[in-house]
Amino acid sequence: MDQTALQVARAVEAGATTMKGIVDATGLSRLKVERALSTLEKQKLLVRDAQGFRATGLPKTAPLTRQCGSCNACCDILEVAAVDKPVNQLCRHWQTGTGCTIYDRRPQMCRSFVCAWLQGHLDDEWFPAKSGIIVHFSQDAVNVTVDDHCPDRWREEPYFGKLAEWSLNGIKRIGNRGYATLVVSGENRYMLLGRTIVPDPTLFGTAFLPLTADTFRFWRATSPEHLQRLHARVAEIERIRQEFGSCAIPENEDDDPQAPYRPALLRLSGHA
Repeated sequence: MDQTALQVARAVEAGATTMKGIVDATGLSRLKVERALSTLEKQKLLVRDAQGFRATGLPKTAPLTRQCGSCNACCDILEVAAVDKPVNQLCRHWQTGTGCTIYDRRPQMCRSFVCAWLQGHLDDEWFPAKSGIIVHFSQDAVNVTVDDHCPDRWREEPYFGKLAEWSLNGIKRIGNRGYATLVVSGENRYMLLGRTIVPDPTLFGTAFLPLTADTFRFWRATSPEHLQRLHARVAEIERIRQEFGSCAIPENEDDDPQAPYRPALLRLSGHA
């Protein structure tokens, strides 16, 4: 079973019975959820009926070896729209000494959420109550949310080095168009390209080129068409690098290149 199908399967197993519930629980697009549901139905691992989706024969997963213990960071740091809880504000349903007062009817996001520390991917330096950092994985991203009491903690070690490593591994595995390491710190948003920090990444995407083994030059897109032009120019830069051994990289982070790209790049590089 691929990771998307497994993610959807676990959401259904945890109680998501509608398409919206699964999308909210997994963070996947509706199209990806529908494809995963179709696959799971064909494998007879779940069924749809008048009540929605129901798991039938999902493989068992190993129990978590860690427990939340004293940590309630996800109830404090994360946004939970289903209970009108904004980011970095303790949920009104949390009560000291009691915990979640709506635990039995908590939203699906709360039911299915498991942070990377609880899954065992991180050592105890990352314990959210200690670090002020919550990490969780979605299909094509590492998502990092930071407590506003320590908004720059993620830039410190050992945190930044690990996040940069994950970013590089994701880029190498998936490519430069479908993977992101995203950091939310207060009102600020960042994307990591190795050790390069992209502030305020746009919804349309970011094109980038390696400068060193772990740093990049980047351009933020302002539209899908802009992103397509940026990717076309990046591809041309890479071809010129292969042909001539080098290619100058335009300096402006937010420019909008127009085809043809090769003549301008050759002139800029002194290869014309």
